[in-house]
Amino acid sequence: MAVLKSLFRTRNRFVQCVKDFPLDTRWRWTAHPCVITGVVLVCLASLGVGYAGQQSGGSAASSAHAVQPAPSPQTIEWVNEGSSQLGRKDFTAAESDFRKAIQSDPSFAPAHRGLGIALWQQGKLGAAWTELGEVARLEPKSARAHYELGQLAWQIYSAPSGTAAASAGLSPGYFKSLALSQIEKAVSLEPRDFSMRLDLSEVELEAGRKKQAQADALGAIQLASSAPERARAQVALARASFATGDELGAEAAYKKAIAEDPHSGSAYYGLGQIALFQRKPDAAEKYFSQAIQVSPDLAPAYAALAQLLVKGGRPMEALSMLKKAVAIDPEDWQSQYELAKLLLEAGNSAQARELFTKILAAQPDFLQAREQFALMRLREGDVQGAMSQAQTLLARNPQAPEGHRVLALAFWRERQAEASLAECAQVLNVHPHDVSMLALQALELWQTQRKRDARNVLREAARS
Repeated sequence: MAVLKSLFRTRNRFVQCVKDFPLDTRWRWTAHPCVITGVVLVCLASLGVGYAGQQSGGSAASSAHAVQPAPSPQTIEWVNEGSSQLGRKDFTAAESDFRKAIQSDPSFAPAHRGLGIALWQQGKLGAAWTELGEVARLEPKSARAHYELGQLAWQIYSAPSGTAAASAGLSPGYFKSLALSQIEKAVSLEPRDFSMRLDLSEVELEAGRKKQAQADALGAIQLASSAPERARAQVALARASFATGDELGAEAAYKKAIAEDPHSGSAYYGLGQIALFQRKPDAAEKYFSQAIQVSPDLAPAYAALAQLLVKGGRPMEALSMLKKAVAIDPEDWQSQYELAKLLLEAGNSAQARELFTKILAAQPDFLQAREQFALMRLREGDVQGAMSQAQTLLARNPQAPEGHRVLALAFWRERQAEASLAECAQVLNVHPHDVSMLALQALELWQTQRKRDARNVLREAARS
């Protein structure tokens, strides 16, 4: 079954303006659920109103809060200008305007919200966390404030290597728990909100709370007000059901989603995953192809179909599918990795090198890509370059079999049999059935006249 992408490929969209503050917007992710690698694209200026609009049209939610002194006209002007800068995607200028507004009125929640979004867009997640946390403190009864804080907490938790969590001075596990609690709080404040309920289900599933995810997906189905909404909720239910082992229930929910919305590429994609799980590659290929037909921008479907084509001995077709997946989602590093491997096998080492370099620049802890990059150097005769890459890899993770595999091959090329055998043993301690290392170990043993040991290793390789 195609691996759920991670943590790291989404698109954001507007949903609806929250009435209590005209500068606020509602958003959610629309790519693979809960893997939040993007940030909120907010165009506050498009709402066409400034803070003054609240004076004539305040909502019930805002009346529930304690009355705050009205901000000065200058504060309102800075916030509105910051909103315009966000709309123009000039996030640095927006940050400056919102900071001026906060300096003028530290308790003006829209200024903190705008600053949080501007910082979020610039990738300053720790600082954004502080600002959105202040919004939740100033607006304890605002579902929107808790919802946005939960979304940001989940992105910080999902960020690679815990760097974003470290910038906020807390552990990734803390942000995982906080994301759930904040979105749950938002749902408790707005129990009839379809988008919040659906997103809670998706976060719960990614966090391993499968039964709760099922329950909230069912709740989202009941709250849905249109066929496309019901289809999205059915897909969430199907994913949660499959995670609990209810294969038939998942299949039924995906088919209900298609009945509600025949253009639900996610539903066809899910059926393809189930077919893969059932070892029905022909059915999986049909479903992935249908997903692409109804949703031409669904990158995971292209990637999944490419994997099937590779296994079916159709590398050129797979190459085409992977190129489309990467073109649609330039941050799909797994597809870029698979594409680079295919390019290398096709003899296009220049493009493969370029892709591996790009992947490692963005994802330095992508160990498989670093291993392939090192092996490419080894094939080109650059043994020292390959060993240097392997040492860099092991510096990040001393137990990584990828680094020891490269060193085993490099030492073999250098005719250092004992060093190569030691590296083989390091790999086999972690992956005892690694056929490539068993074969290399057998070759080394045979060349050093330990033929009985070599035969035993070859038998183990054959069993593997």
